[in-house]
Amino acid sequence: MLILAMDTSTMVGGVALLKDGVIVGEHILNVRATHSERLMSSVEALMTAAGVNPGDLGAIACGVGPGSFTGVRIGVSACKAMAYALSIPIVSVPSLDALAYGRGRGACEVWCLVDARHGRCYSASFVPPASGHTWAPERGSACAIRHVSEVAALSRETAWASPSSASSESDRRARVLFLGDGALKYAESIRAGLPDAAEIPPAPMAILRPSQVGLLGMDLLRAGAADDPAGVVPMYLRPSEAEVRLAEGER
Repeated sequence: MLILAMDTSTMVGGVALLKDGVIVGEHILNVRATHSERLMSSVEALMTAAGVNPGDLGAIACGVGPGSFTGVRIGVSACKAMAYALSIPIVSVPSLDALAYGRGRGACEVWCLVDARHGRCYSASFVPPASGHTWAPERGSACAIRHVSEVAALSRETAWASPSSASSESDRRARVLFLGDGALKYAESIRAGLPDAAEIPPAPMAILRPSQVGLLGMDLLRAGAADDPAGVVPMYLRPSEAEVRLAEGER
Protein backbone atom coordinates (compact mmCIF):
# COMPACT_ATOMS: atom_id res chain seq x y z
CA MET A 1 0.00 0.00 0.00
CA LEU A 2 1.20 3.49 -0.86
CA ILE A 3 0.75 5.94 2.02
CA LEU A 4 1.11 9.70 2.07
CA ALA A 5 2.13 11.03 5.49
CA MET A 6 1.96 14.66 6.61
CA ASP A 7 3.00 16.42 9.80
CA THR A 8 2.84 20.16 10.48
CA SER A 9 3.02 20.19 14.27
CA THR A 10 6.45 21.84 14.37
CA MET A 11 8.40 24.32 12.28
CA VAL A 12 10.08 21.33 10.61
CA GLY A 13 7.00 19.97 8.89
CA GLY A 14 6.80 17.93 5.77
CA VAL A 15 5.44 15.04 3.78
CA ALA A 16 6.58 11.51 3.03
CA LEU A 17 5.59 8.69 0.72
CA LEU A 18 5.90 5.10 1.92
CA LYS A 19 5.14 1.83 0.17
CA ASP A 20 4.95 -1.39 2.16
CA GLY A 21 7.19 0.00 4.89
CA VAL A 22 9.80 1.43 2.50
CA ILE A 23 10.29 5.20 2.26
CA VAL A 24 9.76 6.24 -1.35
CA GLY A 25 10.55 9.88 -0.65
CA GLU A 26 10.44 12.59 1.98
CA HIS A 27 10.27 16.38 1.85
CA ILE A 28 11.08 18.49 4.91
CA LEU A 29 11.90 22.15 5.38
CA ASN A 30 13.02 24.11 8.44
CA VAL A 31 12.18 27.59 7.21
CA ARG A 32 10.00 30.47 8.34
CA ALA A 33 7.49 30.12 5.50
CA THR A 34 4.18 28.98 6.95
CA HIS A 35 2.84 25.49 6.33
CA SER A 36 -0.06 26.99 4.39
CA GLU A 37 2.51 28.41 1.92
CA ARG A 38 4.53 25.25 1.42
CA LEU A 39 2.59 22.12 2.40
CA MET A 40 0.65 21.36 -0.78
CA SER A 41 3.51 22.44 -3.02
CA SER A 42 5.67 19.94 -1.12
CA VAL A 43 3.06 17.22 -1.68
CA GLU A 44 2.97 18.01 -5.40
CA ALA A 45 6.76 18.13 -5.75
CA LEU A 46 7.25 14.84 -3.89
CA MET A 47 4.57 12.97 -5.81
CA THR A 48 5.82 14.32 -9.14
CA ALA A 49 9.41 13.30 -8.37
CA ALA A 50 8.23 9.83 -7.33
CA GLY A 51 6.07 9.42 -10.43
CA VAL A 52 2.97 8.98 -8.29
CA ASN A 53 -0.56 10.18 -9.00
CA PRO A 54 -3.14 10.97 -6.30
CA GLY A 55 -5.17 7.98 -7.47
CA ASP A 56 -2.24 5.69 -6.57
CA LEU A 57 -2.54 6.51 -2.87
CA GLY A 58 -4.03 3.85 -0.61
CA ALA A 59 -4.20 5.83 2.64
CA ILE A 60 -3.15 9.02 4.41
CA ALA A 61 -1.33 9.19 7.74
CA CYS A 62 -2.11 12.48 9.47
CA GLY A 63 0.04 13.93 12.25
CA VAL A 64 -2.54 15.41 14.62
CA GLY A 65 -0.23 17.10 17.12
CA PRO A 66 0.16 18.34 19.76
CA GLY A 67 2.14 21.28 18.51
CA SER A 68 1.63 24.63 16.83
CA PHE A 69 -2.10 25.41 16.80
CA THR A 70 -2.07 26.93 13.32
CA GLY A 71 0.34 24.36 11.93
CA VAL A 72 -1.63 21.37 13.19
CA ARG A 73 -4.90 22.82 11.84
CA ILE A 74 -3.37 23.26 8.40
CA GLY A 75 -2.03 19.73 8.23
CA VAL A 76 -5.19 18.08 9.56
CA SER A 77 -7.39 20.07 7.16
CA ALA A 78 -5.21 19.13 4.17
CA CYS A 79 -5.19 15.43 5.10
CA LYS A 80 -8.96 15.32 5.60
CA ALA A 81 -9.61 17.10 2.30
CA MET A 82 -7.42 14.64 0.39
CA ALA A 83 -8.95 11.62 2.11
CA TYR A 84 -12.45 12.88 1.27
CA ALA A 85 -11.56 13.70 -2.33
CA LEU A 86 -9.83 10.37 -2.99
CA SER A 87 -12.19 8.23 -0.86
CA ILE A 88 -9.25 6.55 0.89
CA PRO A 89 -8.64 5.68 4.57
CA ILE A 90 -7.05 8.18 6.92
CA VAL A 91 -5.37 7.41 10.23
CA SER A 92 -4.69 9.84 13.09
CA VAL A 93 -1.10 9.70 14.33
CA PRO A 94 -0.16 11.51 17.57
CA SER A 95 2.98 13.47 16.74
CA LEU A 96 4.75 12.64 20.02
CA ASP A 97 4.19 8.92 19.42
CA ALA A 98 5.57 9.28 15.91
CA LEU A 99 8.62 11.12 17.24
CA ALA A 100 9.41 8.13 19.46
CA TYR A 101 8.88 5.60 16.67
CA GLY A 102 12.00 3.57 16.00
CA ARG A 103 14.04 5.37 18.64
CA GLY A 104 15.54 4.66 22.00
CA ARG A 105 16.70 1.06 22.13
CA GLY A 106 19.36 0.89 24.82
CA ALA A 107 17.81 3.78 26.78
CA CYS A 108 15.70 3.28 29.89
CA GLU A 109 13.25 5.94 28.75
CA VAL A 110 12.48 8.29 25.86
CA TRP A 111 11.01 11.76 26.36
CA CYS A 112 9.50 13.48 23.33
CA LEU A 113 9.27 17.25 23.66
CA VAL A 114 7.65 19.75 21.32
CA ASP A 115 8.28 23.36 22.28
CA ALA A 116 5.23 25.12 23.76
CA ARG A 117 7.24 28.25 24.65
CA HIS A 118 8.05 29.87 28.00
CA GLY A 119 10.01 26.84 29.21
CA ARG A 120 7.13 24.44 28.59
CA CYS A 121 6.77 21.52 26.20
CA TYR A 122 4.08 19.28 24.84
CA SER A 123 5.51 16.11 26.26
CA ALA A 124 5.18 12.39 26.83
CA SER A 125 7.53 9.65 27.95
CA PHE A 126 7.89 6.30 26.21
CA VAL A 127 9.24 2.86 27.05
CA PRO A 128 11.62 1.83 24.23
CA PRO A 129 10.96 -1.54 22.57
CA ALA A 130 13.32 -4.06 24.16
CA SER A 131 13.79 -6.40 21.20
CA GLY A 132 12.07 -8.05 18.30
CA HIS A 133 10.80 -6.46 15.12
CA THR A 134 8.42 -3.90 16.58
CA TRP A 135 9.45 -0.25 16.64
CA ALA A 136 6.13 1.13 17.85
CA PRO A 137 6.52 3.05 21.12
CA GLU A 138 4.73 2.26 24.34
CA ARG A 139 3.62 5.39 26.12
CA GLY A 140 4.90 5.65 29.68
CA SER A 141 3.07 8.85 30.56
CA ALA A 142 0.14 10.79 29.18
CA CYS A 143 0.64 13.59 26.67
CA ALA A 144 0.66 16.82 28.67
CA ILE A 145 2.15 20.29 28.82
CA ARG A 146 5.02 20.18 31.30
CA HIS A 147 7.69 22.65 32.29
CA VAL A 148 11.15 21.45 31.32
CA SER A 149 12.12 21.32 35.01
CA GLU A 150 9.28 18.85 35.64
CA VAL A 151 10.40 16.70 32.72
CA ALA A 152 13.95 16.66 34.08
CA ALA A 153 12.73 15.70 37.55
CA LEU A 154 10.53 12.87 36.24
CA SER A 155 13.24 11.49 34.00
CA ARG A 156 15.80 11.70 36.83
CA GLU A 157 13.61 9.41 38.95
CA THR A 158 13.53 6.85 36.13
CA ALA A 159 17.26 7.08 35.46
CA TRP A 160 18.17 6.45 39.08
CA ALA A 161 15.62 3.67 39.47
CA SER A 162 16.79 1.74 36.41
CA PRO A 163 19.38 -1.02 37.05
CA SER A 164 22.87 -0.69 35.62
CA SER A 165 25.98 -2.83 35.82
CA ALA A 166 28.36 0.11 35.67
CA SER A 167 30.88 0.51 38.49
CA SER A 168 31.03 4.25 39.12
CA GLU A 169 28.17 6.25 40.60
CA SER A 170 27.75 8.47 37.54
CA ASP A 171 27.77 5.51 35.14
CA ARG A 172 25.05 3.81 37.14
CA ARG A 173 22.64 6.45 35.92
CA ALA A 174 20.75 4.84 33.04
CA ARG A 175 20.56 6.74 29.78
CA VAL A 176 17.44 8.82 29.02
CA LEU A 177 16.91 9.91 25.42
CA PHE A 178 15.31 13.30 24.69
CA LEU A 179 13.87 14.07 21.26
CA GLY A 180 12.09 16.93 19.53
CA ASP A 181 12.55 20.65 19.04
CA GLY A 182 11.80 21.15 22.75
CA ALA A 183 14.74 18.93 23.67
CA LEU A 184 16.99 20.95 21.39
CA LYS A 185 15.75 24.33 22.65
CA TYR A 186 16.01 23.43 26.34
CA ALA A 187 19.02 21.13 26.09
CA GLU A 188 21.06 23.11 28.62
CA SER A 189 18.33 22.91 31.27
CA ILE A 190 17.74 19.21 30.62
CA ARG A 191 21.41 18.34 30.94
CA ALA A 192 21.72 20.43 34.09
CA GLY A 193 18.75 18.65 35.66
CA LEU A 194 19.91 15.20 34.58
CA PRO A 195 23.73 15.21 34.63
CA ASP A 196 25.55 12.26 33.04
CA ALA A 197 22.28 10.62 31.95
CA ALA A 198 20.56 12.90 29.42
CA GLU A 199 21.22 12.10 25.77
CA ILE A 200 20.12 14.61 23.15
CA PRO A 201 21.03 13.72 19.56
CA PRO A 202 22.25 16.29 17.02
CA ALA A 203 19.41 18.33 15.53
CA PRO A 204 18.94 16.31 12.29
CA MET A 205 18.45 13.14 14.34
CA ALA A 206 16.25 14.70 17.03
CA ILE A 207 13.48 16.22 14.91
CA LEU A 208 10.17 14.64 13.98
CA ARG A 209 10.23 13.33 10.42
CA PRO A 210 7.05 12.80 8.39
CA SER A 211 8.32 9.32 7.50
CA GLN A 212 7.93 8.39 11.18
CA VAL A 213 4.29 9.50 10.98
CA GLY A 214 3.90 7.24 7.96
CA LEU A 215 5.56 4.22 9.57
CA LEU A 216 3.48 4.46 12.72
CA GLY A 217 0.42 5.13 10.58
CA MET A 218 1.02 1.87 8.71
CA ASP A 219 1.17 -0.02 12.00
CA LEU A 220 -2.08 1.60 13.12
CA LEU A 221 -3.81 0.81 9.82
CA ARG A 222 -2.76 -2.84 10.09
CA ALA A 223 -4.31 -2.85 13.57
CA GLY A 224 -7.60 -1.57 12.15
CA ALA A 225 -7.31 2.01 13.40
CA ALA A 226 -8.48 3.78 10.24
CA ASP A 227 -10.61 6.87 10.93
CA ASP A 228 -13.55 8.55 9.30
CA PRO A 229 -12.18 11.89 8.01
CA ALA A 230 -14.95 13.69 9.91
CA GLY A 231 -13.64 12.25 13.16
CA VAL A 232 -10.02 13.35 12.70
CA VAL A 233 -9.36 16.28 15.04
CA PRO A 234 -6.20 18.06 16.20
CA MET A 235 -4.71 17.19 19.58
CA TYR A 236 -4.24 20.55 21.29
CA LEU A 237 -3.89 19.79 25.05
CA ARG A 238 -4.78 23.38 25.91
CA PRO A 239 -7.08 26.15 24.69
CA SER A 240 -5.73 28.58 22.13
CA GLU A 241 -4.80 32.14 23.12
CA ALA A 242 -7.90 33.40 21.31
CA GLU A 243 -10.10 31.04 23.36
CA VAL A 244 -8.42 32.14 26.60
CA ARG A 245 -8.96 35.82 25.77
CA LEU A 246 -12.58 35.16 24.84
CA ALA A 247 -13.20 33.35 28.13
CA GLU A 248 -11.52 36.16 30.07
CA GLY A 249 -13.65 38.72 28.25
CA GLU A 250 -16.85 36.82 29.06
CA ARG A 251 -15.92 36.77 32.73
